[in-house]
Amino acid sequence: MTATTRHPWRTRAGALAAGVAVLAAALTGCSSSPSGDTGSKTLTAWAWGAPAVGMKATAKAFEKTHPGVKITVQDVGNPAIWDKITPGMAAGGTGLPDVMDIGGDYMSNYVETFPDGFANLSDQGADSLAKDFPSGLWKGGQDAKGTQFGIPFEVNTNLLFYRKDLFQKAGVDIDSITTWDQLLAAGKKIKAATGAQLFAVDKAASQADAANLFEMLARLEGTFFFDKKGDIALTDKGNLAALTFLKEANDAGLIADIPQSAGTTSQMLGQKPVVATMPYASWLAGTFQSTAPAMKGKWGVRQSPAMTEGGYTSSSAGGTYLTVAKSSKNQKLAYEYVKYSMATLAGQQVMTKADQLFPSYEPMWKTSAFNQTDPYFGINTNALVIKALSEKTPPDYYTKDYPKALKVYDDAQTQVLVKGADPKAALESAAKLLAQQTSRKIAGSR
Repeated sequence: MTATTRHPWRTRAGALAAGVAVLAAALTGCSSSPSGDTGSKTLTAWAWGAPAVGMKATAKAFEKTHPGVKITVQDVGNPAIWDKITPGMAAGGTGLPDVMDIGGDYMSNYVETFPDGFANLSDQGADSLAKDFPSGLWKGGQDAKGTQFGIPFEVNTNLLFYRKDLFQKAGVDIDSITTWDQLLAAGKKIKAATGAQLFAVDKAASQADAANLFEMLARLEGTFFFDKKGDIALTDKGNLAALTFLKEANDAGLIADIPQSAGTTSQMLGQKPVVATMPYASWLAGTFQSTAPAMKGKWGVRQSPAMTEGGYTSSSAGGTYLTVAKSSKNQKLAYEYVKYSMATLAGQQVMTKADQLFPSYEPMWKTSAFNQTDPYFGINTNALVIKALSEKTPPDYYTKDYPKALKVYDDAQTQVLVKGADPKAALESAAKLLAQQTSRKIAGSR
């Protein structure tokens, strides 16, 4: 069982932020009307792509054990789903379904902007499920007070894909590398021996995803764009270490400049400019066989090195949450369906068989389906993902201003990688601009 479908939540992040701000301002004072189960046994759910496929499967299974219940799962499409959810949230829940699949970075945006948008699942007993999910991911479905609004659906972590043939030709033992500094030193040897660069970055930040590697490194430092208080964390030592590392790699000529939109496939195929590693989300493991079959035997995969010796070797690479709309007149039934789909072995077995996504529900990881060798890599890639997800990493604090933070960071990254700017100065300028745009304080400046 390997995740095979990518969910580009961030492709509409800027538009979402603008839409949320406009609608929230226009509809100030709107709130979800009081709701309770009406006795109706009809539910509607919205999702897209692979999650919708899985939800349709669990809907049928749930109906069989709940006579009279009818669940309609609509594949709304992505990004169309956000263009429907956002106005519905702003209108106090008008037109929303009972159940919604929400992307990880959208989750915190909606919770913060529309505090009455989702049903309180803690009140329904969801807190008892926390032990069966990765701690950081679980907390990502909460508000600042720890109230649970979303149950984790699928999950991805970051792994390091690497060219075994290039490492071997350069005489570098990949298993001896435990830190990114050691990987940087190895990159110099690999380039000298093979001409390949270490990894790729979209230096001009033509898309928001150009920040992916920085986010990975920052998470390995235990930080993100914002802290738990919602303050701007861009200038903390972890974020500085992440951008400083990228500058060091760039100054050493080890970064291939490849636009984010076109780079993944070309790297997998070994096309020029050739890279020796691909630090990427775990879902990529499931695409090598179909995208680059001729490269079988040349690519390997392992967990990420740590930024500092003994530090984190795991970092989040996105996930989604199943939620219940507060405007739903069947909250209890909706939650029962969500719980069955996300937090029972019976539901999860139906779900993962249908959608082929990597589940967040830890008991599923112990089943036989997750103890199989990936024929492309020759190892059990699920074991790598499970080990990474089992690490007690801190949650990401996105806040509703994440799209703005992403934009100011991307600009700072371009200044550093294209124009040679000082990372500390670039991050300080980015943090000040973000503070002006959001009225948030910079962490440590209180």
